[in-house]
Amino acid sequence: MYKFDPRGEPPETAFRAIAIDQLDETLADLDKPDREHRSVVHEARRRCKKLRGLLRLVRPGFAEFDRENGAIRDAAGLLSHLRDSEVMHDTLRALSAWKSDPLFDRLAAALAADTTDQAPALAAFRSRLRDIRARAESWSLSKPHADTLIGGLRSTYRSGRRRMRKAARTDAATAFHDWRKASKYHGFHLDLLRKAAPEMLDREIEVVDKLSGQLGQHHDLVVLRTAAQNHKLAVSDADRDALVELIGQRLDELEKDALELGRQVYAEKPGAIARRIGAYWSSAT
Repeated sequence: MYKFDPRGEPPETAFRAIAIDQLDETLADLDKPDREHRSVVHEARRRCKKLRGLLRLVRPGFAEFDRENGAIRDAAGLLSHLRDSEVMHDTLRALSAWKSDPLFDRLAAALAADTTDQAPALAAFRSRLRDIRARAESWSLSKPHADTLIGGLRSTYRSGRRRMRKAARTDAATAFHDWRKASKYHGFHLDLLRKAAPEMLDREIEVVDKLSGQLGQHHDLVVLRTAAQNHKLAVSDADRDALVELIGQRLDELEKDALELGRQVYAEKPGAIARRIGAYWSSAT
């Protein structure tokens, strides 16, 4: 359940229900992890991002936003290091699919399996999430109506637009990463409001998801490049330099593609998209 419904429960009731459902699903998954804990860590972090997207949508009417957003962010942060090795392996595979090179076979061997004991981090994460779950029962909105949702959508969309322009202007990895986060939240918001006009919003969500995927690849490549530059990969200097060069080429392509797609996603002004989706919501009630 990750949807507000213009014909369903009031936004405040739906907000609590969506949050509690996401929290309960995450806690349930933690009680039945797979042998390597890989998928449960990935899924837990994904749900935390969705929760933070939900909070951003109701932010104009949610007085506890700073506290609860920070609590979810910090809980997810306990798991961030558990995905590093797997993400680098996946990034290397994606890079080798983009351009065939014997270099990648040597690099794959250099990425040692992660032997970190994951149990303490998972236990700490579970404890933090249970505390958040207990508070979620009483979450409320000072403006318990659809205007809160549309206001949250407009604010996040405006942020994404500004961050896209900064990324285009500065060409900095951090700027693209910031844009990625805002675009991801915009996709969550469209998904949360999808029932207002599914036939109109489905295509829109698809394009935003594609943009988020491109920006996600960009971030993962930057992480891999940083690991190489900081000598965290047991490879020769020649292989390290070759990897950094290939990553730079791929980053250039992704940046160009993301900016072209971003201009479609962010073509409207914030007020215009807010009015349009607000009209979808009103006509569906």
